[in-house]
Amino acid sequence: PPTPIDALASRVLPLKALILAAGRGRRLWPYTRQTPKCLLTIEPQVSILQRQISLLSAASVDRIVVVAGFGFEQVRASTAGDSHVRVMYNPFYAVADNLISLWAARAEMDDDLLIVNGDNVFHPDMLTYLLQPVASNCQLLVQKKPRYDDDDMKVTIRAGSLQAIGKELPAECIDAASVGLLGFRGAGVGQLHEILEEAVQVEGAMSSYYLDSIQRLAQGGISIQCVDSEHVHWADIDTPQDLAKVREQLDRFGSHGGL
Repeated sequence: PPTPIDALASRVLPLKALILAAGRGRRLWPYTRQTPKCLLTIEPQVSILQRQISLLSAASVDRIVVVAGFGFEQVRASTAGDSHVRVMYNPFYAVADNLISLWAARAEMDDDLLIVNGDNVFHPDMLTYLLQPVASNCQLLVQKKPRYDDDDMKVTIRAGSLQAIGKELPAECIDAASVGLLGFRGAGVGQLHEILEEAVQVEGAMSSYYLDSIQRLAQGGISIQCVDSEHVHWADIDTPQDLAKVREQLDRFGSHGGL
């Protein structure tokens, strides 16, 4: 992958990250009975969220906004003292999916930004792929897999750009899976903001994923460049089995930046 120095050398604008961490994570019960999913520890004293913040900070992200819902006070307490991290509340977390979490953070879309799923554990090199210079103002990190499961957000790619995205894509249309990390810069930030305003007015918006809006961008002729993250390791933590696997194989995810 490109080095962090190469990736950051092209940056001139402030860079913000939005971490979507409002959900309760019911499939992780009983671990999430009283603890939000993003605060589950993947190693002693280090939560998913703490690791993400550490890696983003090491990549020179200027500001980090965590969109929280369930366990809001716990999330806010976990980031207390970190002046470049702010936690905002999504009041619809109990009845909506993550489209509404991203829409709730629309006022934060004032600089180049990264979007990170709050249950994603990833190797530091993932961010160097996302920060490398590309022709498009919108980037989606993807990775090819030997097999795709029901939870994978599959993608169809044409000439390097996103054609379709969804969990139910036919097998013959699947080229890769979304990693859960996206980047928007310049005009792409405004395009994302505009499409979110449209998406929340559609029937069924409360149960929609924010990646439905990325599909809308692509359908509207906006180039979403799919960046292949090759074999860099990552995992979404959705179940107790996922959590156990990440804890057992943590060395595959690299250093978390010295937390």
